[in-house]
Amino acid sequence: MERHRLALRSSQRGFFTLIGLLLALAIIAILLGMYGMPSGTGGSGAGQGGDVQTVVGGTKNRAMDAVCRNNLSQLRAAIGIHSATTQSYPSSLEQLNAGVDLVCPTGGEPYRYNPQTGKVTCAHPGHEGF
Repeated sequence: MERHRLALRSSQRGFFTLIGLLLALAIIAILLGMYGMPSGTGGSGAGQGGDVQTVVGGTKNRAMDAVCRNNLSQLRAAIGIHSATTQSYPSSLEQLNAGVDLVCPTGGEPYRYNPQTGKVTCAHPGHEGF
């Protein structure tokens, strides 16, 4: 009887390691599938037909879009502070020394600035509303 219980335990251990191995392989397969799976949503490529992105690539683009949106927000705040203290808009974005990149992180286009109105916008397609 004792020998039968030992044989049952060893076969159960092998069974559980096989299940563990299959589970690990399934998780790896899912992750690899997500990496290569086309995403229905696109960050900066939204609205441009035929632009296929992976889930990981789409997430990276959305993160870069958020950085662009944040840069513009900081530049607008710096313009507001400058205009409140000097009663005029800065002549250029470089004059602000805001510590923010003056180009879009997604496409590398320089931000557009109108010194007459104090408006700053992004030239990258899809970022018009930022």
